[in-house]
Amino acid sequence: MTRKAAWAGFSFCAALMLAAAFRSELDPTLLLTAVGLSVVCFAAFRKYRRHVIVCIVFFALGIALNSAYTHMVYDKITALDGQTVTIKGYIKDRSQVDGSYDRVTVSGKIGSLPAEISFVLPYDDFRYYDEITVTDTVSLIEDGVKFDSGSYNYSKSVFLQGGYATGSAVLTGKSVNPVFREIREYRDRLFSLIIDTCPQREGAFLGAMLCGDKSELSPALKTELYRSGLGHIFAVSGIHLVIAVTFFSAIASRLIKSRRVVTFLTFAEIWGFAVFAGLSVSVVRAAVMLTLTKSGRLFGRKTDGLNSLGLCAIILTAAKPYTAVSPSFVLSFLAVLAIELAALHKRDDESTKAEDTLRLSSYVLFTTSPASAIFFGGVSVISLLTNLLLVPLCTVSLMLCFAVLLTGGIPLFGRPLLLLAAIPVRFVLRCADDLAMLDLSYIFITNNVLLAIVSLLSAAMIFILSKQKNSRRFLAASLTVIAVWCASANISRVLDRGVKITVLPYGRKTAYVVSEQGDAVIFDVGARGSLDSAVARRLDRLGVSRVSCAFISERAYMTASEYPENFYFEPRMVFAANDPLAEDSDSMTILNSGETADLGMMTVTPDEKGYAVTVDGNSYVFGKGFIIIDGEKIDITNERTALVLEGTTLRRR
Repeated sequence: MTRKAAWAGFSFCAALMLAAAFRSELDPTLLLTAVGLSVVCFAAFRKYRRHVIVCIVFFALGIALNSAYTHMVYDKITALDGQTVTIKGYIKDRSQVDGSYDRVTVSGKIGSLPAEISFVLPYDDFRYYDEITVTDTVSLIEDGVKFDSGSYNYSKSVFLQGGYATGSAVLTGKSVNPVFREIREYRDRLFSLIIDTCPQREGAFLGAMLCGDKSELSPALKTELYRSGLGHIFAVSGIHLVIAVTFFSAIASRLIKSRRVVTFLTFAEIWGFAVFAGLSVSVVRAAVMLTLTKSGRLFGRKTDGLNSLGLCAIILTAAKPYTAVSPSFVLSFLAVLAIELAALHKRDDESTKAEDTLRLSSYVLFTTSPASAIFFGGVSVISLLTNLLLVPLCTVSLMLCFAVLLTGGIPLFGRPLLLLAAIPVRFVLRCADDLAMLDLSYIFITNNVLLAIVSLLSAAMIFILSKQKNSRRFLAASLTVIAVWCASANISRVLDRGVKITVLPYGRKTAYVVSEQGDAVIFDVGARGSLDSAVARRLDRLGVSRVSCAFISERAYMTASEYPENFYFEPRMVFAANDPLAEDSDSMTILNSGETADLGMMTVTPDEKGYAVTVDGNSYVFGKGFIIIDGEKIDITNERTALVLEGTTLRRR
C-alpha cells in the first residue's frame, strides 16, 4: 500500500473538519456513519482493504481528538464567560486599536487550563513574546453584525475576550523567546519601510504580499483583488517560502561548501521566515512541507508530496483540532492538493510552460471553488486567466522584496529595490481594476442550488483533468464549466425577483440594505459609516453587482467621502439629509423632510424618525435602533445579528 501517510492524514483531517463544522454535536453520528461505510467498502473492495482500515482508524482518531479537546478545553474555557480571570503567559500578537489602546492576544494558562484570550489594554510598551499577566472580566467571542468574530476566532482556538480597556496588565520585563521577538519586530520595521517608500496602493499590496499584513489595504481594494483572483497571493505560503529558500540557498551554497550545513541553515531560514510571517496556518503548512522535503533529501530518501501533505494535516491540527475549519487552512490545503494532483497527472509528452500553468490553474480553481463558495459566497472564475498572466509579475515583485528582506532592510539598498518592485505591481493593479469589473468574472453563490452546481461540476472537472491529456480539450472543458456557472448565476439572478430587506442593527446605529436582482439601495441611519464593512459583506452575500443609491441621515458628506475605500461598488447617487456640507456638494442630492424619492422598486421619504419606505405594498420606517412595520414599532437596539424583513415579519438571519 502506497501513500499511507496521505490516506491517514486526509481521513484524520476530514474527521476534524466535519466534527468542528458541526461544533462537535454530531461526533457519535459521524463516527457510526464512518464505521458503517467502512464495513461496506471493506466487503466490496478487496484490493483496498488496507486503505479502508487506515482511513477508518485515523477518522476515528480525529473524532476522538475533537471530542477530547471539546470536553477538556473548549467547554472549560467557555464556562468562564462573565467571570474575572487571571491569565499568565506571553504576548502572541499585538496591534494598535488607536493612539491610546492596543489589542493584545495572550497565550498562556488560567490556572492549569491552557487558553488564548484577546484583550484591549491601555497603551504600554507591549512587545511580541513578552511575559505578561492580565486580570480582566472575560466574555465569549460571538458573531456580530460587523464581523463573524465568533466563527473566525473559533477556528483559531480563541474563545474569550476581555473588556474594552477594563483589565489590568503586568509585564515581567522578560521574554519567552527573544529571537522570535526580534524576527517579528523586524517584519514590522520592514512593513513600515514598504509603506513609507511605495505609493499607497502599491505599498499596501507589497506589504500584504511579503509580510502578510493587510492593514493598509482598503476594503474596496481587497474586494477587487479577491474578485480578480489575486487574493491567494496574500496568504503567505508555498510560493513565498520557495522564493525565500531559493534566494537563501543560492547565497549560502556559494559561501559554504558543506551541503549538510547549508541544509540545516535552510531549515533555520524556513522557520525564521514562518515566524516573520506570523506563524499563520498557511505558512506553517508550507514550512512543514518544505522541511519534510529537505529532510528526505538529507537522508537519501525520496519524498512524496501527498504523503507530506497528509502529515502536515495531522501536525497542524493535532494541537488545535478546530483549525481544520479555518478558511486559510482549508484553502491552503486544497490548493496544495491541487498542485500535487497536477504533478501526479503531469503529461508524459512535451508540453509548453503555458499549457502546464493553465492545467495547474484549472486544478487549483476547481479544487478550491466549493470551499471559496462556502466561506466567501463566491468564486473568481477570472483566476484562470490572472494566474497565468498576472501572478508571474507578482512573483517578480516578491523576489525583489525578498532581496530587501535578506539584505537587512537597509533603506539605502531597500528603497530603490522596493520602488522597482512597485512597477510590476502597478500594472497588476491596473489590470485587476478592469478584470474585476467584468460581468460574471466573479460568480456569486447566493443559494444552495448554485453551491451544488459549483461543487458537482468541480468534482467532475478534477476527474476530467486527471484523465485528459489534450490541452485543447481540457481548456474547452474548463471554459464550458465556467460558462455553465455563469449561466446558472444569471438564471438565478433573473428568477430571484423578490425584494430582500436586510437590517443591520448595532445599538442605535442602524444600516439597511434593500436589494433586488443584483441591485441594492443602502440606508445609513445614524451609523455615520461605522457599519460600512458590515454592509459591504452583506452586499457580497446578496450577490449585489451595483448600488443604485445611498440614503444618509447624519454627517452625509463625511460618510460618503469614505465610500470609495469601503465599497467596491460605489452608490451612483447619494441622498443626503441634515448636513450643511452636503448642500455645497455636486455629488449629492438633498432630500428634505416631506420630499419623496421614487426609485421604481420603492419610494423613500425622510421624516424626523428616519426614512419612510414603501416596498411591495408594505410600509416601513427605517429608524435608529428601531423599525416600524405597518405602524408597529419594533425595538432592535439589543439585536447583535443581521435581521431579514419578509413582508411584515422580521426574522433573525
